[in-house]
Amino acid sequence: MTYPAPLPFRIKIPGEESMDLTTVREVSTKVEGLLHLEGDRLLLEWAVTRSSEEVGLSGVKTETEEFEPEEAELPLEWLAGVTLAGGILFPRLEVRGRGLRVFDGIPGAKGARLELFYARSDRMAAVAMVRAIEAARESPRLEDSGETPRIGDGDGR
Repeated sequence: MTYPAPLPFRIKIPGEESMDLTTVREVSTKVEGLLHLEGDRLLLEWAVTRSSEEVGLSGVKTETEEFEPEEAELPLEWLAGVTLAGGILFPRLEVRGRGLRVFDGIPGAKGARLELFYARSDRMAAVAMVRAIEAARESPRLEDSGETPRIGDGDGR
């Protein structure tokens, strides 16, 4: 089976704003990554960048912090479904899990749901990914007994 090309995605994380008498602070988080289908599992890899901007009486201060890339493997049997949503305005791939802890540790996950936003130009790659995931989920699994299959011993039985 050939697997589709990795799908670039973004995860939307709400920004944080705070204000006091002398300072206004805004923190934004950007999560970008790739979604891979590898055999009977999905592999998500992502990197997080956090930017903060502070405006106060002493001036303007901007900081950017980049975190180490992370990844998560999700067996396909943990998934309840994968669909495309959002049309052309907010195209995204919605992944639904079979339990509330399926997406633990993945930023932006909301319970048993994860939304992966992709660029409009990646629409065909997203369609190919969903089709490949659904085909992999529906295909029968061969049990590996650890033994080499043998052809009958030729006596016709």
